[in-house]
Amino acid sequence: MAIHAAGYTSGIASSNPDELAYATDRLRAEHEELREKLRELETGAKEVIVSDDLVKSKQLVQELRDQTQQFVEMLERHSEWEERELFPFLLTYFDRHSAPSILPSFWVLEKDHQLGLSFIESFQEAVGKVTPLVPKKQLAEITAHLVQACLILNDHFTMEEQVVFPITEQVMTDLELFFC
Repeated sequence: MAIHAAGYTSGIASSNPDELAYATDRLRAEHEELREKLRELETGAKEVIVSDDLVKSKQLVQELRDQTQQFVEMLERHSEWEERELFPFLLTYFDRHSAPSILPSFWVLEKDHQLGLSFIESFQEAVGKVTPLVPKKQLAEITAHLVQACLILNDHFTMEEQVVFPITEQVMTDLELFFC
């Protein structure tokens, strides 16, 4: 996720209310899908932490590694869309007003995104070093990174919605006033 305050000249910036409504619906739907994957990852990670079955825990950790890779791919596709279409429009639209800049809010969102991904990377790297003789305590410590990533990214989606939805509501209101 990289936020840039550059001009935007196509896509939802065409001031088409239907396109903006589609963008907010897409954001909501993709966040729900990503949250569902986060719940699955977090549940699996917590299962490893509380399990007494070392063999089952090792197997589950390997499955979680594959699932986190799939999640990261989904998250990256989502983030690319946000960076390419949604955020540039919102930044450009908002910069036209005399209100304070929203860019710092987007920077905070970007940092949360990066922090969540760094916990996933820590988890994946640690799983790659798991040996057949790994103690149960170490598996719990490894999966704790994944639990932390899930918490951070879930909060990230919530904060993103708290920034984006009020702005899109304002844009829709402005468009209604302008075209009425």
